[in-house]
Amino acid sequence: MKHVLVLFAIILVLIPVVKAEDKSWYEIDGIRVTPVGDLFNPNLSGLVNPVVIYMPSKIEKRISPFFSGPPNTGVIAGTQNKKNLFPLALELSETLMTSWSFRGGLFEFQFPTELKDLNPGYRSSEGVFVDIRPSLYNDFFNANDKAFADANSDWALSADVTSSRIFLGYYWGVFIPIGEYHRFFIFGAGLGVYNIYLSFKLNLCSQYTTIFDEIGKFQGECVGKKEIDSYSGSKLGIASTAHSTLWERRTKDSIWRVFKVSEGVALGSDDKGFVRAKLKNHRSLALWMSSLTAEFVSYTYRF
Repeated sequence: MKHVLVLFAIILVLIPVVKAEDKSWYEIDGIRVTPVGDLFNPNLSGLVNPVVIYMPSKIEKRISPFFSGPPNTGVIAGTQNKKNLFPLALELSETLMTSWSFRGGLFEFQFPTELKDLNPGYRSSEGVFVDIRPSLYNDFFNANDKAFADANSDWALSADVTSSRIFLGYYWGVFIPIGEYHRFFIFGAGLGVYNIYLSFKLNLCSQYTTIFDEIGKFQGECVGKKEIDSYSGSKLGIASTAHSTLWERRTKDSIWRVFKVSEGVALGSDDKGFVRAKLKNHRSLALWMSSLTAEFVSYTYRF
């Protein structure tokens, strides 16, 4: 914990001093309003808070903490956990460094959320299901787990997860200015800290069934659930932060944006950049956890 706080303090010290009339990056600049509901495609506007659980020995090194999503190799179970946005949010201040560059703060969070029966394994980029069960059986299971698997030919490993998360970061960015008020292709990246509370149970299933409901949403159920291990605890560490916006119109009193995406990703100190979870009865696992907000259109009233 100490080395994380020291690093973040160094980051803040290295930030150039702003003018007296500028707000600090952690001050509130305004209230942001984002329309939600059936008017917009939920795939374009919403919150995405993925939880992906890995076998550490099977995962590959993350290509980039800013641009790459959760890798497919070594996945035990996971979910994207997509949600609708709350229509109101706080807008943090920004400091313009040049006519084409800026710096500012990022704040992402998730209230405590419970997820049942995470999807076992993963699908490749071609959409083909890849069976990780042989690796689980040979490299992860104990004798009791193997006995359960031997008695249930369609067995699967799933998880029930409860988590909350906070990401606070600082980033530097660039954009293409058009006139006095318009900006295009805005992108920023930086570092920050995260605090995550996580509790999960690993469950063996006699079988895992899947259906799609009336709106096409995926639903899975762990049938014949048997808990084999668990983890509970808080994690504090370094996070990567990223922000991008397609178009923005910024004036003294307001900000209009079209297609904004911001994200914080937890960076573990080991497990090739993943967060470690030490189990009671099995080898430790690695986790990918992040928080992403996508806004198709938004309006900010500036104070």
